[in-house]
Amino acid sequence: MHVRSKRMLLVDADQQCIKELAGQLVESNYVKVCGVIADYKEIFYSLQTEQPDIVLVGAFQEMELGLLCHQIRFYFPTITCLVACDLHDMQWEPFLRNLGTFVLQKPVSSSMIEMVAKQISSSGLLPPMNFQRMNTPKEHFTQASENTSPNLSVPGLTQAHHQHLITVYGPKGGVGKTFLSRELAIYYSLQPLEGEKNKVLAIDFNLDLGTFATSLNLPRTPNLFTWVQEIQERLIQVVQRDGRDPDFISHEEWQEYAASMPLRPEEIERYIVVHPESGLHVLTSPRDIRQSFDIKDYHLYVILETIKQSVYNVVLIDTAPDTTDATIQALFFAERVVMVGSPVVDAIENIQRVLKLLREAEYPEQKIQICMNRLQKREMFSLEEMKAYFQLHPSKTLLTVPDDDEVKKSINTGIPLMLTSSRSQAKLAIEKLGQVLIPPSQKEDQPDDYPTQKRKKTSLFNWFGKGGL
Repeated sequence: MHVRSKRMLLVDADQQCIKELAGQLVESNYVKVCGVIADYKEIFYSLQTEQPDIVLVGAFQEMELGLLCHQIRFYFPTITCLVACDLHDMQWEPFLRNLGTFVLQKPVSSSMIEMVAKQISSSGLLPPMNFQRMNTPKEHFTQASENTSPNLSVPGLTQAHHQHLITVYGPKGGVGKTFLSRELAIYYSLQPLEGEKNKVLAIDFNLDLGTFATSLNLPRTPNLFTWVQEIQERLIQVVQRDGRDPDFISHEEWQEYAASMPLRPEEIERYIVVHPESGLHVLTSPRDIRQSFDIKDYHLYVILETIKQSVYNVVLIDTAPDTTDATIQALFFAERVVMVGSPVVDAIENIQRVLKLLREAEYPEQKIQICMNRLQKREMFSLEEMKAYFQLHPSKTLLTVPDDDEVKKSINTGIPLMLTSSRSQAKLAIEKLGQVLIPPSQKEDQPDDYPTQKRKKTSLFNWFGKGGL
């Protein structure tokens, strides 16, 4: 049976390399090169006009490879994305695969490309072409990256809609991370937006031992696992329609199927519970620890991509003190990250270790806001000493939340500080943190400016940046 050749777009700043590869593929029966791009500004327009089946993405000095791959997967989910990495960038292969990409190590040969093309053809992983068109076809790729949530299918959501996605992370447990997540979520839900109630969603990504629902006295049904089960059922149906046995599908193939799924942001409310006093929507963690074992990276990817296209103005993710798939993807999709610690040696040490790792990976540090919780009047370490130890820029502010009897009462009763009449110092400090993360003067349709700043090339750890990174 004749198999249609896959149309392929080659994208890499190394012109000599892609010209040689294009020459090798001239006689290929599986792949036909439909374009060669050496200027990152032409990528987005070329993807729309050429409509390739496959795109091979290399590195550009002006654009992070992770951001480039993420935006291609977001705007063109039906395109099979191959990533060409040098030896140094191969360390980020697991994170690339979380996006649903094929990762190849340079130098890339025609046989490697053909092997992937044959796999796509034989497994039926590539669905029919159905491109998402932008309003202005000639927009450059860099302009497209400014639109982090361009879903026009959700009622009331326009292309100008900007969603703030904040991840609250702490590399050590017991520092008050969930408490801060709860208070920030309630704080934002009480802030009016253009005369209307703010739409806020809180997500508990501590899949094993999450307590966000408990902190608000909420039921845990439905929950995130309810959504995961629905996603998996839909994936199985697609696999079976392709005439394949779900028991023999590899993890990478599940990722490919998940990346091609149509997103349904209008169905999110089926999986959330509502906090009646504030109107906050909550996607809670599973009821049973064992259920977390069945939650895979591609399930989380579908959930986060769907939420990113929803009508929520603010999404706040509470994470576990670990580096699991859930935490990594929460960092990956975040616009801002609140790194929470406490003024004790082990918590301070863990923050420094994580900061060191992120800096080595050239993660955009301007997205991180460190917050030291449970600060008392007399601590062994001063704020200046902690800033010096963290090697923070002099202009960087280290925010604090003081220890407070009102906090303990709030935690034990499940009544957020933000819903009390108390004017405790902790409450005031959390309000200040909320205003720093999303300044009151910032318009809902005005995204932060740092995604468009000119930056030097960074590594694939930048994926942890945001759904627009």
